[in-house]
Amino acid sequence: MQVKKIVSLCAVAFTAMAGQAHAAMSAAEQAIVDDAVTNGRVLFISGASATQKGFTGIINSMFTGTTIRFANTTASSKNYEAVAGKLGAGAGAWSNQNVIIIDRVLGGSVHGVNPVARAAAIESLDVTSATCGSDGDGTSALPYVCSVTPEAGFMVPDAGVSDVAPALFQSPYNTEGEVAAESLTETELAELVANPIYALAFGVPVTSNVPMINLNKTVVSAIMTGNVGTWNQVDASLPADDIVVCRRVPGSGTQAVDNMYFGNYPCGDSNVPADRYATGAWDEDARAYTVTGGTGGLVVVENSTSGDVVNCLDKAVTGGTFSGKDRDGHTVTYDFGAGGHKAIGVLSMDSLSKSKAAGNWQFRSLDGAGKITWDDTSIAPVTSGTGKFPTLANLIDGTWDLQGWISFQIPTRTVGAKKALAEKFLLQAQDPAILASIKDLKNVAAAIPGGAYSGAQVLRVQYLNNNQCAPLNRNF
Repeated sequence: MQVKKIVSLCAVAFTAMAGQAHAAMSAAEQAIVDDAVTNGRVLFISGASATQKGFTGIINSMFTGTTIRFANTTASSKNYEAVAGKLGAGAGAWSNQNVIIIDRVLGGSVHGVNPVARAAAIESLDVTSATCGSDGDGTSALPYVCSVTPEAGFMVPDAGVSDVAPALFQSPYNTEGEVAAESLTETELAELVANPIYALAFGVPVTSNVPMINLNKTVVSAIMTGNVGTWNQVDASLPADDIVVCRRVPGSGTQAVDNMYFGNYPCGDSNVPADRYATGAWDEDARAYTVTGGTGGLVVVENSTSGDVVNCLDKAVTGGTFSGKDRDGHTVTYDFGAGGHKAIGVLSMDSLSKSKAAGNWQFRSLDGAGKITWDDTSIAPVTSGTGKFPTLANLIDGTWDLQGWISFQIPTRTVGAKKALAEKFLLQAQDPAILASIKDLKNVAAAIPGGAYSGAQVLRVQYLNNNQCAPLNRNF
């Protein structure tokens, strides 16, 4: 009898727990989500993390009242974010209606191009009243956690974001997968209406155990394309230590910017970017990198996210391990042993807040020997040494030309109310006032000239005919 009672109580408790799995969402919140889903008022955006940095600012300018926020986790690094609430005026037929916007950054820029053009269904955040709310409180600081769609529920993105124009995602070096995906055909490219959002400075992060040496485009190009492999080949004052390159996987927009600037790929005659096969550190069977040093050559470590590039730079110095993803999204382990390795990386300048004066790495200048750091969000970044620096002023006037033009793709199949909402999202994402309000962008991003905005935080340069393979030209 006692056993039966215990079993009965456990069953009751388990049932109660199951009922509470989604209890965090209020009935009113569930009604908003259900209304949007039932009536198909859902916009799915996929690709680069560029707009995720300003997602809250964009959303606050588009919705009325209190919005409900969702993600795949409550942790700071998210592969998905979403918002539900009442859309404001001026956004087409869905204005003043309950709407859900989902933003996927898993896989990076190429997923804002290829599946958008090809209408390919990809994994999304599953935002429903039944699959969200087991954790979190629905705020941007602590979003409700939702599950990710099973394959049967994969969605076709309605719009996409990339760090560079869609045409630059050419196989084999700028497309995704262990077997590089094919480039878009001219017909597929024609399905995309690509719109510049803003210009973002990209930088050259170098570990702090590399002294302030003179770096220029030619030297960094030689490293990134595998033409030099030890630090004494870069500067004779340095020992013959291996150069560790913390780069991104193929298909990354950050890597595409690097391939274009330092290798001219795919803009014409070009250098092949060095990848994981340039080094013995990569073990294909074990899906692991083991960085030992002392090989007398280049060591290339591919990373699926910018956060993992930061991990790579840190661990190069301190030693230790971390986990990441390979080209197909499978788990990879990274082992840097005891550390002490000298590394150079590939990062956009929205990681400037991680370039600490006393940190393991800092962004360096080009055409000189200097660095730029940012230790306090309430003060301006600090430059020291010589050369050209990736400051906002230098980005705006073209002095710093290592930059990506963030692009927003709306396919021709996205029409009606969805198209109107996507265009409203684009307009807000382009706003220099929103850029200036975002911690990670205010010092490193500027609006594109010729659009809806002018004045402060707008570029004074433009690519000839908006072709990112063409030179930058001063406008005024």
